[in-house]
Amino acid sequence: MSFKIFNFKTMMFFLVLGTSIFLYKYLVTTKREAKPQTVEEKTFYVNVISPKRNNYSPTSDAYGKIISTRSGDLRFGVSGKVQFISEKFLNGSFVSNGEVLAKLDQRRFLLEIEKLKSDTKELAKQLDIKKRQVRRYKSMLKDNVISQNQYDNELILLSKNRSDFVRSKTMLEKAKEDLSDTVLKSHFDGRLFNVTINQGQFVNSNEKIANIFSTENLEVEFVVPSKIYSNSSDLIGKSIDVSWKGGTTSLKTIKAIIERSDGKTNEEEGGGKLFAKIDKFEKREDYIPLGTFVRVDYPVGDFENIFKLPESSLYIDKVYIVEKGIAKKKNVKLIYKGSGYILVDGNLSDNDYIITTRIPEDLNNQKVKILN
Repeated sequence: MSFKIFNFKTMMFFLVLGTSIFLYKYLVTTKREAKPQTVEEKTFYVNVISPKRNNYSPTSDAYGKIISTRSGDLRFGVSGKVQFISEKFLNGSFVSNGEVLAKLDQRRFLLEIEKLKSDTKELAKQLDIKKRQVRRYKSMLKDNVISQNQYDNELILLSKNRSDFVRSKTMLEKAKEDLSDTVLKSHFDGRLFNVTINQGQFVNSNEKIANIFSTENLEVEFVVPSKIYSNSSDLIGKSIDVSWKGGTTSLKTIKAIIERSDGKTNEEEGGGKLFAKIDKFEKREDYIPLGTFVRVDYPVGDFENIFKLPESSLYIDKVYIVEKGIAKKKNVKLIYKGSGYILVDGNLSDNDYIITTRIPEDLNNQKVKILN
């Protein structure tokens, strides 16, 4: 019985072994041969530019505000009733230097002046008489006709008379000054605002009745970055464009000349403030209102014999050029970065084709094909 079991197991072993060998040989003989795959070199399609060395004076932009360096209050300086108001004494009106804007009732001031004139004239006569009197007393004192005490009394009276004359003369000058203060004039070419005056109104001494700012001393103040502000002396005397815009619409554009810097850094902006004087308006229609926020285009420097490239061509400190269909890197020095462009210098040739297409990987020694 055990012999039969042994023979059966042996037979099954050799059967499985033979089947495995047969399947192995079959799979080996029917296996397909692997064909080698051809690896194609990757090609990048790029746009290029062939720039030329040139001189550039780029500009940058900032936002500022129209201000006036000369402004103040309008006051009469004396109390009185308003008798005359100019038709131009209104909010927003342009006025000229020396133009009469309003007057107070002058009658009491004129009467006071007449009285003081008369008093001063009389005191002047008395003073002249007293001087002659003192000269006579001096001669009489030498001849011992009068005493020293009498002569001294005359000197005292002369001194009092002289004091009264000077006081009266001073009061007359003050009265004339008060009379001039009843006439309100503009002391420069300007524009009015905050006007509060009416015919017949009684105004107190030094009561403010309007504000005025000079239209001949308009400026634009604007803040520039610290890198620009640190060399702000180079911008003094440079011309800038000042634009008043409503949304995307340009309303007015005027010229201004940078005159000075603020002398201190701006804590909020991190840069500094510059001031530019606005050219005098030939027409009042060209005027930009005080306090208007404007855009300023200002020069940032003069750069000579350098290259201007699109911003997309720069890879940190290098650019790629095309040589016989292969991209080659060249190191450059960034001189200035503007809005969408850069100014660089380096070992570049006017005949180089510089890649401007932005590729997010290393292009050096890569195959490229020029599109434009």
